[in-house]
Amino acid sequence: MSAYVIFNYKILDRRKIDQLTELVKPIDEKYEAEVIVGSPVKTIEGSTFPNMVIYKFKNFAAASQWFYSKEHQEVSIFRNAVTEGWATIVPGISETDDLIQSGYFECKDT
Repeated sequence: MSAYVIFNYKILDRRKIDQLTELVKPIDEKYEAEVIVGSPVKTIEGSTFPNMVIYKFKNFAAASQWFYSKEHQEVSIFRNAVTEGWATIVPGISETDDLIQSGYFECKDT
């Protein structure tokens, strides 16, 4: 099993990107997050932001635990100040059916 957290963004303050990387490294180590993509991207269809980072985790629960951890949420405040974009957690194929059946992907009115 595996799951992925994907960030697609544009950099608003390039001088602070290295600082962001250093802030997230100990959190990545603690939660066993593996960066498998960290690159500029070239759009070949549709629209996207010019940078992408993809993290790999052992499963969806581990990815969620990392993303919603207190430590990561604190770094997210900084990340959102120096970048603009989106993030998502994507399950590996082996967990997709279970998450669909759980209603995870359904939009709920608030």
